[in-house]
Amino acid sequence: MTWTDRVDRWTRTHPTVLDVLLTVAIAALLGPPSLDILLVAGSPAWVSWVAGLCGFTVLATVALRRIATQAAFLSAGLAMAVLVALPNTVVRPAPLGLASASDSMEIPLFFLPASAAYLVLLYAVAARRPLRESLLALGISVLGALLCTARTATAYGALPTGWLTLLLAVLALVAAVAGTWAVGRFRFDRRRRLAGEAAETAERAAADERQRIARDMHDIVAHSLAVIVRQAEGGSAIAAKSPDRAAQALSVIAGTAREALADMRNTLRVLRETESRSSLAGIPALVERVRATGVDVRLTEQGRPGVLTASAAMAAFRLVQEGLTNSVKHAGPHTVVTVSITHTPHASVFVVEDDGAGAGERPSLPGTGAGLDGVRERVRAAGGTFEAGPVDGGFRVRAEFRVGEQGASR
Repeated sequence: MTWTDRVDRWTRTHPTVLDVLLTVAIAALLGPPSLDILLVAGSPAWVSWVAGLCGFTVLATVALRRIATQAAFLSAGLAMAVLVALPNTVVRPAPLGLASASDSMEIPLFFLPASAAYLVLLYAVAARRPLRESLLALGISVLGALLCTARTATAYGALPTGWLTLLLAVLALVAAVAGTWAVGRFRFDRRRRLAGEAAETAERAAADERQRIARDMHDIVAHSLAVIVRQAEGGSAIAAKSPDRAAQALSVIAGTAREALADMRNTLRVLRETESRSSLAGIPALVERVRATGVDVRLTEQGRPGVLTASAAMAAFRLVQEGLTNSVKHAGPHTVVTVSITHTPHASVFVVEDDGAGAGERPSLPGTGAGLDGVRERVRAAGGTFEAGPVDGGFRVRAEFRVGEQGASR
């Protein structure tokens, strides 16, 4: 594994830490100039305090952009609305070195540098939420840009040079908002496309494997049956005239059948071993594919896997697959899904559980319920026990395969 793979895996497993570090970096960059503006603003003390609190809120919500995207965006949007609604106090930034005392320009107080962090929240909504929600966030942001421009007009007055400046300002604000949203949607579409490509690749690999198995079985069965049928027909025709040749045909039939049975057993044994290894080894890749769609999936594994039959390994894989599918279909947009695998010398336990966070915020996808029934049959046929049902506001599916029992059921 390369260092880039390790960094990517670490960022996926520690998203909150990464967002907190990003928040600290943005605050270090935008906080000091925002504080300077508040200190030199010719406004009442309560206005400066409220403006400072709103700027801090916009910065702080960056740390929540992944674990609570909607709440973070709404909090930042509300803070920006309060900034715009404050008395239209202006700042003459000559003490900041932006202009000379004689040419000092007037800047509305709500144009704090900390307000730029709002674009990070807009990007998060565009990159992580469905199109309808991201379009709503885009509309709110464009409306905010227009309101900021309108409030600036009351500060500058309706002068010709002022209107030109305002036109350039509104174009710049709208371009920044639209550009940020477009980059976020590109990220959203790319992540979904990569997930789809991964699923198609897995499906093609499965189809190729089925074709290979079909060819192997055809080579064994078709050849052997052809020899057996030919010998049986010949032996039947000459049985009355030449018993010795008929007995020889029967001997060939028996030998061919034994060879075919041995070849079939060897093929199935190899397939079982390969299937058992690939099924369990495929669970991390399955989790990564689901995580790539934006779902917060966490995988934990304890112990070393014991001897699982091919049917038990495949049943475990299908249980994880169906559990993740159900969580994506029916749970909320902020649901955390945990896949836990525990191996002991006597049993292997596979659990998929979600916390149900945000349930009801979006409609669940339709389903027939046949998926869990199929997994239940697979698990029981492999000698395991199956459980499924709601727990602590979420949903859990669990399967346990006891090594002694499944070994006895071979």
